[in-house]
Amino acid sequence: MDEIYELLNKSLEHVGALMSAAETHGILCGLLCTSQPFSSDIWLKHVLGETAVNDGLASQCQQQLVLVKNYTLEQLNSFNCEFMPLLPADEISLSERTQALGGWCEGLLFGLGLMGIETETLKEDTRGFVNDVISISQIAPASDEEELEEDYMQVVEYIKVGVINLYEELTQTSEINGEVNG
Repeated sequence: MDEIYELLNKSLEHVGALMSAAETHGILCGLLCTSQPFSSDIWLKHVLGETAVNDGLASQCQQQLVLVKNYTLEQLNSFNCEFMPLLPADEISLSERTQALGGWCEGLLFGLGLMGIETETLKEDTRGFVNDVISISQIAPASDEEELEEDYMQVVEYIKVGVINLYEELTQTSEINGEVNG
């Protein structure tokens, strides 16, 4: 995932995207977790901006985004719980990774909001997770102290498990209602 993050982040910077790879992936996860059909154009317009979607220079970036979407959907549907939020590599400073994690969480919340998910309708555990994501989205960049590294890794693991649970809850609800993921 580290290489995917770097390549996508550089591509997004190159086309003047409105957000980083972490935020972009967070939005995508919010959209995918709902299992409601959505047009990729909605996601692309929020990430790249209205004009960039129609810009030929952005086509390579759009192709990368579609690959990330497909890869993320495979991870969410994996029996081995392979999902990981798209974040910078461990070699990057803890401060930058913490900032990216906050952006990823903002993206997740934005994606859920775009799909009209209301937290009151979620099960108590999942609602608690979404409330925690709200808090994590406001996280301040951490100093690069070694003891904080383990805290960061625990938060990332919590996000991973929480997103899988959110995805399972919302997709089961959709399957019960006869909806199909788009």
